[in-house]
Amino acid sequence: MPRTRFENKAKRAWWSVHIEAQKKSGISVAEYCRKQGLSYDAFRTWRRSIDAWEAQKSEERARWRRRSKPLCPDKRLKATQAFWAMHVEAWQWSGLHLRDYASTHRLSPYSLKRWRVLFENEEIVVDWRTMLHPSALPLISTKIGTGAKEKAAAERLTAAIEADAPPPKRATRRRWKTEEKIALLLQAERHGSTITSVAQAHGIATSVMFRWRDQLGVGKDDPAVILPVRLVAGHERSGSATPSLLADLLPRPDGMIEVALADGRLVFAPEGSDPEAVQREVTTQELRP
Repeated sequence: MPRTRFENKAKRAWWSVHIEAQKKSGISVAEYCRKQGLSYDAFRTWRRSIDAWEAQKSEERARWRRRSKPLCPDKRLKATQAFWAMHVEAWQWSGLHLRDYASTHRLSPYSLKRWRVLFENEEIVVDWRTMLHPSALPLISTKIGTGAKEKAAAERLTAAIEADAPPPKRATRRRWKTEEKIALLLQAERHGSTITSVAQAHGIATSVMFRWRDQLGVGKDDPAVILPVRLVAGHERSGSATPSLLADLLPRPDGMIEVALADGRLVFAPEGSDPEAVQREVTTQELRP
């Protein structure tokens, strides 16, 4: 019988059904072939071929199971810890942002951050270098020479420097409490202080402090401060009684009243002030040398 006939899946399935039925019937092969109208020699040939084929498949499956033996839970857990320990250390030495490093290596930034916290709090201690495959370890020379001695001497020199060196700093974002924000904003409201000076003294962006002031409302309701008006030497005072074009551009602060001077200028004074007294005070201040 040609060998190609045994590779025919349809014929192999057809004879497999008859072979299985003969086993379950409990009768002999000759009697089963006589009842089913089959060839006795062909039945025995196909039975040997199918038995050999099933034995070969069983051996291949057993060989594959032996070759791909799964890791035990403990080894799998240690491998996972070593994997994340290696990436956490590489990320801290790279100087990249968390999301940049995770995106480059296709890692989850949340998982990378969580494993970093576990390693920093010493909840998990693992030395990932001891778990490297031998093919990933550096080659060790077996030749006798002075290179190994020189390398050992250099390592002794660098080991002292590395021992004294501080650990690498990780860029952290400062978080300010609400009480601290209010204290900084009140400090900026003091006489002689500005938001810019306070922000520079504490290493904060000026825009951040302005945003805090808008969010917390500190310094918004402070009354306006009236500065003394002085005439610049060499400029004649206008005698026009028409108000300045800039008068309508400056809004009147809350709690203040507008007082018109003789030359048409407007000044602000606290509510309840006498307009004539305000005019005399402004005139006196301007006439002083």
